Amino acid sequence: MLMQLDSRVGEWPGQAKWVVRSLGRFDVVMGADAPAKFRSRTAASLLAYLVLNLGREVSRFVLEETFWPDSDGDRQSQNLRRAISDLRDVLEDENQHGTVIETKRDVVAASARFLASDASRFLECTDHGLHESDEESLYEAITLYSGPLLAHLHDDWIYSYRLEYEERYAQAVAELCRLRIKAGAGKEAVRIGRTALLAAPTREDVHLALIHAYRSVGLEAEALRQFEDLERVMDENWGEPPSMQAREALEGDMPKAVAPISPSQTAPDSEPVGGAMALTSRFYVRRAADAEAEACIVRGESVILVQGPRQVGKSSLLARIMAFARENERRTVMTDFQTIGESQLADEERLYRALAHSFASQIKVAIDLMSAWNDWLGPNMNLDTIIGGLLEQAEGPVVWGFDEADSLFGRALTNDFFGLLRSWHNRRALDPGGPWSKLSLVISYATEAHLFISDLNQSPFNVGVRLPLRDFSRDEVTELASRYGISKSEEINTTIELANGHPFLTRRALAFLSQSEPGKATANQRCNELRATCSLEDGPFADHLHRIFTAVSFDKEVLEDVRNLIVGKPMVHLTTRHRLMAAGVLAMSPDAKPKFRVPAYEPYLRGALG
Repeated sequence: MLMQLDSRVGEWPGQAKWVVRSLGRFDVVMGADAPAKFRSRTAASLLAYLVLNLGREVSRFVLEETFWPDSDGDRQSQNLRRAISDLRDVLEDENQHGTVIETKRDVVAASARFLASDASRFLECTDHGLHESDEESLYEAITLYSGPLLAHLHDDWIYSYRLEYEERYAQAVAELCRLRIKAGAGKEAVRIGRTALLAAPTREDVHLALIHAYRSVGLEAEALRQFEDLERVMDENWGEPPSMQAREALEGDMPKAVAPISPSQTAPDSEPVGGAMALTSRFYVRRAADAEAEACIVRGESVILVQGPRQVGKSSLLARIMAFARENERRTVMTDFQTIGESQLADEERLYRALAHSFASQIKVAIDLMSAWNDWLGPNMNLDTIIGGLLEQAEGPVVWGFDEADSLFGRALTNDFFGLLRSWHNRRALDPGGPWSKLSLVISYATEAHLFISDLNQSPFNVGVRLPLRDFSRDEVTELASRYGISKSEEINTTIELANGHPFLTRRALAFLSQSEPGKATANQRCNELRATCSLEDGPFADHLHRIFTAVSFDKEVLEDVRNLIVGKPMVHLTTRHRLMAAGVLAMSPDAKPKFRVPAYEPYLRGALG
């Protein structure tokens, strides 16, 4: 379990009172209160310095020369005393004088008894994680690092500290990706690498970690694109080409990481079942939506909506839409909201800055975000202005894909963000020759948009070309079965009976049926075994069923209606049906009554829910 700094302060040594957050920002909080405000920027900067040396005594002389180098000795001493007094006014009450900021004749220290710091915890995690190759510590470290140290402070003394923390972060990312690839979890390494680039976009070692991750799962084209992006970053920032190590990462032999397979398995499926399917996968079955999506790209549609329940193949289709766009000379930008940390999703300005930077990086247009971002404007107007300017500089059409867009639903920024996307669509009509005519949005989402967006007329969800993804038809199941070497009608019928066309579970069922050693079981025996185990805790559908259990358990109203459905009672809450259909738990029967989408759900949930 990754530690969430804000919610677990009480578990830190000394029952810390104040939490100082220095990574990606600088603020000082106590419990759920608003961040503390200091009388001067210098006092805040002094606290940041002391916290980076938490629990250690710092010479007064060093502090005076660091913060007031141009003042004489007496003035330096007065300034330091005033700044310490300002800090104590905020951090200490009348009974705590001298406990948070401790002073002696020649030294000053921030007390580790009353202050906790994400920076200190980050150092602990990287020390242990890198020395012991401990994945949990490395995960916690990269989660804590949401951006450069003291990102909004620019004092000269900060930069050496900032470089140290950035170096540790890059090492942690590289080591964690290496460990995940070694464990056969290359897709997770890709997710880690993509997220890391948002926090450290100019680090070559982070780019290298992502290149290794792409190659470990067979995404050679993405690895090449990442190397080209690294070339651009290196040239723009340092005027140098990538290192020889980077070229070796791209060109050298790279064993492909695959999911562990037990000795008894002889399945032709060497790909893990789940997540977006590689562009080269022979198990991807084209559906009507594929051709419709390609036609939309050729026409230059403003908004393309890829909608369907969980694990129906939205991410795989989106990947192919983006590949088709690149093949047809469109620049592409990809934003996967699953790779963006919760701290960024909860902070509108940080999210929009990350989106703007990522957009510029992927269309290969240089941007100075510090000067482009105007603090007098709100986040929406800033993002609007920056994207418009980047489109003016872009050569040719741009396709921007959003995967897992429902990660933004139900948040404070939901209406503003999707309203902004709608305004871009409107401006294509108002100014056909303007920069917005270049932009096409492809939005992949599962949850019914109208449950979370208060005004659908101010969102893109009622103007776009909708591409609903359906479950597999019989013909599509038969086609997929042939790729697993399965042709017997009994096995195909059993797969349809148990998975009901669910794309993810259809692959799971076919993989299960194809894994028996030749001569060990008849088709009838394999089908009976699949029927007997498909709804069990440790059966072939187990991890999917666990996800379904989580989906129906998080909300009391949902849980009540699922229990009602199991025992044949009517559902009583108005929105539950929509939410469960969007989550892929329910489908509509021919008589317009809700039913479980997959037969295995009912016996599993009946047992799991008691």
